[in-house]
Amino acid sequence: MKGHHQRWLALAWLALCAYASAFLLLFWEDHGPAGSPVAQADDIHCERNWLLLGTRWSCTAIVTDNGMRYRYTSDSSLLTPADTSVPMQRLAPHHFAPARASSNPVPWPTMGAVTSIALGLVGAGVLWQNSRGKRPAAKAEVRRLRAQARWYVGAGMLAFLAAHFTHGLLITARADVWPRRAEGTGEATSCERDWRYLGALWRCDVDITADTGQKLTRTLSHSQFTQAEIGIPKPVTAVGARWEVVDQPSEHRFAKALFVLLLAGGIALLIKPTYDLARIRELEDPNLPARFLPVR
Repeated sequence: MKGHHQRWLALAWLALCAYASAFLLLFWEDHGPAGSPVAQADDIHCERNWLLLGTRWSCTAIVTDNGMRYRYTSDSSLLTPADTSVPMQRLAPHHFAPARASSNPVPWPTMGAVTSIALGLVGAGVLWQNSRGKRPAAKAEVRRLRAQARWYVGAGMLAFLAAHFTHGLLITARADVWPRRAEGTGEATSCERDWRYLGALWRCDVDITADTGQKLTRTLSHSQFTQAEIGIPKPVTAVGARWEVVDQPSEHRFAKALFVLLLAGGIALLIKPTYDLARIRELEDPNLPARFLPVR
């Protein structure tokens, strides 16, 4: 196997072990024994959690506590599609969980995650070291570097595109603070597809009537209103200088981490051909002493 193939295999093995570690840590969501119900979760919506290969349910619900509404999200089947209304216990002032008990087989998930990371580091280290054993000829190395430069650029642009969609669909389009107090009412007058996200989201002109009596018109993006909701009033709240719908989905807890990883990955992929270009010039320069020609 060629050296650069072994390096890619090392990175793939490390990524696979890191995913296995995350899978073990995220599969179980433990809040301990059953507690006293103090609130009620309704409006429950569930879908398969494909981050865990569809083995768990990812559900959202609205928790009502003394007239205040909170968004609750569970990614590991603490709620299921069979639930319609679930009593909730309080874990912190604004943190709730189902009143039924939950547990995980400690310490095995943590031990398995640590073992998986250790295997990933050892295996990647061995493969990476083996990839440095055989050095190709200078001309062959130049051909390889030139051929793979366009793949790095393409992959970097795809990473930036994925970061753009992650930011729009999983961060900007979702609320990061709950509870959210209604400070007015909004009613969409017209909507169109938002082609910044290939038409997957709606952006609408909304007439807003604030509780203070002020009337204004704003454009709300990220499907806070849709074509089917034109003329239907919805509660809105002021977030800084902008207005948002109160009942937005909550921000996924891994969205910002994924956004940062994609952004950093895109930058790294675009920088790599720049480094390779300097390496190509070094290999092709006939004036360099022979001792500089072999690939490091």
